[in-house]
Amino acid sequence: MPQENRIWFAGNPWPEGHPIAAFEWTVEVRDGIVWMLIHLKSSDYYSERKIVDEGVDYYSDWGSPLVWRNYHACTMSCTYWHHGGFPVCPVEQFSPEFLDGYEAVVDPLPESADTDFDDLAFHIYLLGHDAVAGHRIRFRRRANSDRFDIEWTGKIANAYVGDYDYKRDFRAQIFDVLFPSLSLPT
Repeated sequence: MPQENRIWFAGNPWPEGHPIAAFEWTVEVRDGIVWMLIHLKSSDYYSERKIVDEGVDYYSDWGSPLVWRNYHACTMSCTYWHHGGFPVCPVEQFSPEFLDGYEAVVDPLPESADTDFDDLAFHIYLLGHDAVAGHRIRFRRRANSDRFDIEWTGKIANAYVGDYDYKRDFRAQIFDVLFPSLSLPT
């Protein structure tokens, strides 16, 4: 049975999570350092199961299926809105062996609400243009192949509605992704 790429948002109306419709993993070299670029887009939140919520009063937008349906799908990316990404290692070290078991810690949670979201590696469209930080991205190599499984966790702030506290959790699992080829600048 093939494993399915999915993303979960803790406490949202779909505890079973959402399929991932697109996932791109690329790398580039900046001043001799390999930088990773990741782009993820979910399927429509309601693509697998619609929830009828007419007349129900939810404690917050986060729990309301109607609000989620209004925004359709999640895009979390360091390439879609800006050219972000995160450094991994010197070019000479970059290999499937190096990456096997590697955990990237990206955009640690800010200590104040004064964070400039443009400085973050990732941007997110979830329930509007929100904020995402506190990433932990783990890479596990499949046997001795050039394919990887990726587990990605982090925190979300509903910045679109003025809530800058990173209090929402997400988790994504992506399976059997080809190790990105490294194009050296000419």
